Amino acid sequence: LHVRSRRQRQMCIRDSPLFIHRHLERKVEKRIRKIVEEIIAENQSIFLVDVVVKGNSGNQKVIVLLDGDQGISIDECSRISRATGNLIEEEELIDGKYILEVSSPGLDHPLKLHRQYVNNKGRTLSIETTEGEKIEGKLTEVTDDNIVVNVKKEDRTMSFTEISQSKVVVSFK
Repeated sequence: LHVRSRRQRQMCIRDSPLFIHRHLERKVEKRIRKIVEEIIAENQSIFLVDVVVKGNSGNQKVIVLLDGDQGISIDECSRISRATGNLIEEEELIDGKYILEVSSPGLDHPLKLHRQYVNNKGRTLSIETTEGEKIEGKLTEVTDDNIVVNVKKEDRTMSFTEISQSKVVVSFK
């Protein structure tokens, strides 16, 4: 039986290929986030939702999710994709092949930003709280710290800190 100190365990974890790979992914994600924010800075109605880098070196996928106060067009996504791709290449951020996907989050992606809640006011949300409770109701109000959801004709105020995840419910009515 070999017992390692806490420091030894941390060193082993930090030296592991998985830890190093994830650290590099985060570094690339952070730089791509800055690149995209610089590209979209001129248009105040478009905002960055998320940047995700997946896969191994030489076979990576970069996902950039954008939204806008009035939505975002395919043409705008294409323009941002070209500019982002050019800078990724110029800075040699990614080794080998990669796929760059720039799109709007779509309804299957959870809401992450306050601005997304504002854009979806009046729509039905499926919310999971940090306590594990599942709630479905119409988003009626958004403040800096809270949302108000109408659940079965009763308003329920929820702090953003109480929300684990929320998604827009697709309605075919």
